[in-house]
Amino acid sequence: EFAAKRSPQQQPPMSFVAAESLLVAGGAASLMVPQHEGWPSRLAAQRTALLFPMASVPRQSRSRLAGSRPYTGGGSGRASTSVRAEPPHAAPGVVILGGGAAGLLAAVTAGRRGRRVTVLEKNPDIGAKIRISGGGRCNFTNISHNLPVSYHSSGSRGSVPEEPGGESAFVRGVLARYPPGEFIELVESNGVGYHEKKLGQLFSDGKSPEAAGRIVEMLRRECHNAGVEIRTNCTVTGISRADGSADDPEGARFFVDCEGGGGESRGSPYRVPASSVVVASGGLSFAKSCGSTDLSHRIAASFGLRVHGVRPGLVPLVWREGDAEWAKDLSGVSMEVRATVRGASFLENMLFTHRGVSGPVVLQISSYWDQAGGEPVAFDLVPDAEEEKLLQWLRKEHKSKRNAEARCLVRQLFTERFADVFWQEYGATALGVAPEAKLRDVPQMQLRHLAALLKRWEMHFGGTEGYPKAEVTCGGLAIEALSPDTLEALEQPGLYFVGEAVDVTGWLGGYNFQWAWSSGYTAGIAC
Repeated sequence: EFAAKRSPQQQPPMSFVAAESLLVAGGAASLMVPQHEGWPSRLAAQRTALLFPMASVPRQSRSRLAGSRPYTGGGSGRASTSVRAEPPHAAPGVVILGGGAAGLLAAVTAGRRGRRVTVLEKNPDIGAKIRISGGGRCNFTNISHNLPVSYHSSGSRGSVPEEPGGESAFVRGVLARYPPGEFIELVESNGVGYHEKKLGQLFSDGKSPEAAGRIVEMLRRECHNAGVEIRTNCTVTGISRADGSADDPEGARFFVDCEGGGGESRGSPYRVPASSVVVASGGLSFAKSCGSTDLSHRIAASFGLRVHGVRPGLVPLVWREGDAEWAKDLSGVSMEVRATVRGASFLENMLFTHRGVSGPVVLQISSYWDQAGGEPVAFDLVPDAEEEKLLQWLRKEHKSKRNAEARCLVRQLFTERFADVFWQEYGATALGVAPEAKLRDVPQMQLRHLAALLKRWEMHFGGTEGYPKAEVTCGGLAIEALSPDTLEALEQPGLYFVGEAVDVTGWLGGYNFQWAWSSGYTAGIAC
């Protein structure tokens, strides 16, 4: 019809494909109808309506007519879960286990490459952990200069090694492929506002939980635009390698055993063929609120891949039995300290709880602390003064306030609640005097012991608050088992591990989200 209205010189080159049926997947925005130079946009729109009449029907009506599952947007934005049981000969594609940060970024990346991608999510909706992160405001990345050295693996819990091929080179290579600026650009292109809070931490604008929800909806939109299928309420029970039998779909390297996911399966078990599988099911943290499981560890073990160092990370520490009696009086006290263990050191606030200590500095150091080793954590209670400067001040106070109570030395440094408990339990002992002693009773040479104690107060802990209170899961699949370029298992072609499933743990403050984005992208461009 268009050709009949134009002279031969005006007609742009076109090609036609004869078809018995035409299936239009997606909405009008996703129809790639070329607009040749000189063709008015009005005519292009008319051409779209003629060739693809479904594109002019409102999106919600199209879903009813065509049985599609469009992104609905607004509200909770939850996509329909009414998917059919996997047909026996469905073309294998990329199957991603887990609809969290790493899994969704991997899905978007693979989908943009034209790969057929299916995300299997156990929960009723995607992004459960994203929604509760940062108190519902989502600290989605960090732009601090500390980024390259803010990760560690269980094989080396001290400072990150610098030798090529070590965990530092492994992590930095992944981060370099998708640095924070890439995700920031994605956020900006979707109109999601954000701000820097402190120490390079970027948060989504708005109140909780809407702020974090905007990141989830952004990722849902990107998945929809990339043609990614998301199945929620879908429990993965196992993975097996295709044996190459005649019944296997062409290109299938794996079968993913599932239950649920809606549709005709009605909860009965079924199998999804896959050319590649990306394990993005996370760790054990927040099991109650996010449905976390050890699926990634079980899958790795079933394929003979090494998993080590699995333990709660970024988690409060609890006192040893017997220490809690005097410490319970400090519950609610907060103070800035420097915490050190195994070469790792952090300066942040510490909060005393009724069971132990928490706060940013404790969460940071907990990932490096070894419960089995029973080693103490050293706290610098006066981090803004060197030990010699502190000693000089103590001597000055000792000389000028001879008749004052000796405890006044610590009362001037801390809140009265902490000062009195610390003096009673530690300070007086360090000076070799009774708790009620006067400064004139304190030998000047003993002041050095008090200065040393204030700069290195060693505390032993009996354990952590465990996975229910842990921000992350430390440990996981050993990085030695993965290709640093693709995150594909070296001994299992087509099997990828990303995010918390891998033995890489970042600092508090958006670093673990950045690892999720970067690792998801790395696998997404390769799978």
